Amino acid sequence: MQEKLSIKKVYRNAYRYVASHLFAFAFLTIFYFLGSLLPMIFGSSSFWGVSLAYNYLFFYFAAGCYYKQRILWDREVFTAAGLRFLLAIVLFVLSIFVSSLAINVGIHIIGRLFPVHGPAAVSAVLESLPWLLAKRIFIFFLFIAFFIVPSFAFVSEITGKKRSLVAAYSKTKGDLPRIAAVVAGTFLLLWLSMLALSFVNVFLASLVRAAILVFISILYFKMYDFFYCFPQTRRDSRTAKDETEKALPR
Repeated sequence: MQEKLSIKKVYRNAYRYVASHLFAFAFLTIFYFLGSLLPMIFGSSSFWGVSLAYNYLFFYFAAGCYYKQRILWDREVFTAAGLRFLLAIVLFVLSIFVSSLAINVGIHIIGRLFPVHGPAAVSAVLESLPWLLAKRIFIFFLFIAFFIVPSFAFVSEITGKKRSLVAAYSKTKGDLPRIAAVVAGTFLLLWLSMLALSFVNVFLASLVRAAILVFISILYFKMYDFFYCFPQTRRDSRTAKDETEKALPR
């Protein structure tokens, strides 16, 4: 029977990685923090484009730092990984568009079938709290299914593992609820931290948020480690090789 993703182990291993790689964690935190200053430099008009590009750079170098790859300056790897990252974003946006289109078609059909009471009933439902909550939960699961899982292929461009979307969905089959639980925990952690820092200096709040987002990225890499059969603890490759050789019969 295939082993399932352990939410507890993902968080535990991410914490252990941070504790044993404080310099890398601090470097990535400062890297991400500098990105929060971009709106002040480029202005709000180009914020989304610049933010998207910077976030890609961050996750690209974060993955390279985590997996200790030396191919980060390879143009082909950089471009291929970027296309995978962009594809994941397009899939997520497209899933929202298709879902919204389907809902609007359903609303139109109800309005045609029940012209008297249909529009009023639909309007009441769309303005209700349960609907708003259900919509957010639905978008969250779209985010898991059409961004988080496909973006594993982006990491695979850096690690050299199977890069296809089919492989990403195949490896995570049956574990989407657990992935969702891990991601939900990260959202909760980020929300609580921002709530606690809402009255603090904006630069300090941005720095703490950057640190939390770096930790979240490490959680993401830990999930990738599990699905793509990487060691759950980032040990030195030489140590792992020595242990393997010791285990072999002589």
